[in-house]
Order: sequence, then structure tokens, then C-alpha cells
Amino acid sequence: MKRSQKYALAAIMSVALAGLASATPMSDSALAADTAQASAGVLKMEIMTNCQDGDALFRIRNAGEAWPKSSTFAIYHMGKDGQTLIAKRAMRLKDGQRASFKVKTDKYPDGQLGLHVEPGWYKRDFSYDATVSCG
Repeated sequence: MKRSQKYALAAIMSVALAGLASATPMSDSALAADTAQASAGVLKMEIMTNCQDGDALFRIRNAGEAWPKSSTFAIYHMGKDGQTLIAKRAMRLKDGQRASFKVKTDKYPDGQLGLHVEPGWYKRDFSYDATVSCG
């Protein structure tokens, strides 16, 4: 009796595996939709900062997939009295696309600046994605 149960289980498993092997493959459009949903997650950026002739430079490269919506790039002065918004701009970056921002720091003697990127497709806590000190 036990022997027949083993054979029955083996037969069921082989039928199940054969059914999986013969299942209809997903079309390219179905795969693309899944990929698009997966890529709409977190921001993947490479950010370089430096100072040039007293000005602060932020260079951003999208290191992930193309963004599904625009994001807001905001540059703040991080002074002793708190943060002050200097400039902001909405942009949508393709995969590998770059953006640069140059800020004159003559109005900000300590030269403490920070960049925050707020994606348009999900909410995340505020924190500086990059900071620079050109004082």
C-alpha cells in the first residue's frame, strides 16, 4: 500500500511539472509592465559635489531606470538658524541622464548647502541626498 502511494505521488508530481513546462509564456508587453512597476521604486542616484571659484556644484546622475514621474530637486542653505530653500526645480530623468546645479554662495558666507530630491511617485522622509561646504 505504501509503495503505491509513492508511485501515485511521483505521477502527480510529473504531471504538475509537465503542466508548468507547457504553460504559455508571458508576452513581451506583460514582462515590460512588470519591469516598469519594479523600476518605479526607490531613487538610484550618484551625486557628486564640489566647490569651484566659491560656487557650489551638484552633479546628479540617474543610476537606475527612467523615472515614471517628475521629481523635485531642492537646494537648501543649512544655516545656524535652520534651513532656507534657495531653489527648486521639477525634472524627470531617463536612465543614465545627468543634471547639474550651480549655486553662488556669496549670499551664504558659511557655504553650507544641501540637496534633497523628492520623487513624484512615492513619499519618503526628508533627508539631504548630498551636502557641500564652500565657505
